[in-house]
Amino acid sequence: MKRLSVMLSVALIVLFHSVQAQSKKELEQSLARVTTSQDSLQKLYTGLSAKYDSVRKVCLAYDNMAETIREKLIRYDYKPENIGKIIDSLKTNNDSVLAKGVAKLSALKDSVTSLKNLSDSLRSEVSQLAFVVNKYVNNGTLPATVKDFSGSWDLNLKWLETTNDSSICGIVLKPIPAGDNTIRKIHFIDFETAQVHFSQGDSIKCFYVVNSFASDKPYSINLTRENKLNLSLSVNPFDGDLYISYRKDKGYYYGFMRKE
Repeated sequence: MKRLSVMLSVALIVLFHSVQAQSKKELEQSLARVTTSQDSLQKLYTGLSAKYDSVRKVCLAYDNMAETIREKLIRYDYKPENIGKIIDSLKTNNDSVLAKGVAKLSALKDSVTSLKNLSDSLRSEVSQLAFVVNKYVNNGTLPATVKDFSGSWDLNLKWLETTNDSSICGIVLKPIPAGDNTIRKIHFIDFETAQVHFSQGDSIKCFYVVNSFASDKPYSINLTRENKLNLSLSVNPFDGDLYISYRKDKGYYYGFMRKE
């Protein structure tokens, strides 16, 4: 009997320790699960907090934009749900103002074109009048020898172009092309060098050669300076003047040259 009691006591002790060990293990596992869940919740909170800050910044930007539109564009308190209609109205007004501006710009463009045509016409008339005055009021001097070229000579030139218009014959007088840098004066320095002056105020020193000079027959003068100048002036002594011409692009310069 005594032995049975001892055995029962030992069995109870073993059973108690077994239950205690199992309960401790379960508690540790539960604690681990709670800790993991807490970490996950903390990460989720951190992520949501960051998204909230980002959304808040966007909303703040839109609020500022709406306030700016209200203060500087619409200039009165409006209901947000009506913003679509307000924008359509503003667009209509803007399109109307833009259309009026385009119409005015087109009218100004036509006016500028008319003024340019008038300016070209007047410039052509002035050029022709100057040519006539210089030709018939002032007297020219013809060189008897090549040495007589020494000194400064003024050039009075007109612009001529060929035309394919069947109603106009061959070469026609036109205004000098705008911005064209024409020869205005040649100063013959010695027997081989000259200073050529242009209409835009610049000048260039170059070599010149008089080919087949004759006091009463056509000849030519070549003006050269490396890659900067290469002109051949056709010269024709006639009626007390030296008539000259040279080709440029699609036309010709034609006129007379007189010594100062």
